[in-house]
Amino acid sequence: MPPNSDLRRLVGEPSAAMAVTDADHPAAASLADLDDIYRTQAPRLTRFFRRQLRGSDEPQDLVQETFARLASFMSRRPLANPAPYLHSIARNLLFERTRRRARRMASFHVPIGEGFDPAVDPDQAHQIEARDVMRVYQRALDELTEKTRTIFLLHRVEELTYKRIGDRLGISIPTVQYHVARALAHIDAALDQE
Repeated sequence: MPPNSDLRRLVGEPSAAMAVTDADHPAAASLADLDDIYRTQAPRLTRFFRRQLRGSDEPQDLVQETFARLASFMSRRPLANPAPYLHSIARNLLFERTRRRARRMASFHVPIGEGFDPAVDPDQAHQIEARDVMRVYQRALDELTEKTRTIFLLHRVEELTYKRIGDRLGISIPTVQYHVARALAHIDAALDQE
């Protein structure tokens, strides 16, 4: 519940030159009662918005907007019974919110009807493509000589350096480089053919 200072910020603080007493201006009396109206009606409005907007964090904002609109109206015209008018403002705010949301969502709408062929889900397309690449990759590996395949897998899968591969297999670093380059060239050629 906003204190009187918050309500004055919503409604506006009258200047000293414009100061009127409740007896001089009936609207001033109505605005003075805005705090009482807030105390009685804000919890009801909060519950109303929460029921309508389940899981949303907007109810408090909408309650504030409702009271700001009520204050604006009451500054021009006094209301004998502001509660029905307040609930009318709340319903209109929900309607405006729904209409704005529908306009935003319209750009995302994709009609499905006769003659419309929905595209394959991008994730599914990527999975199919990845399986095809892996199939070609595996076939190219299988076509390599045993020695070239072993050296390539030690380098790419086990992430061993050329020196460690050379030490493990008893070959020179240039020989390791040759077999890795040969494997890469063969795999590239196989992938280019697909």
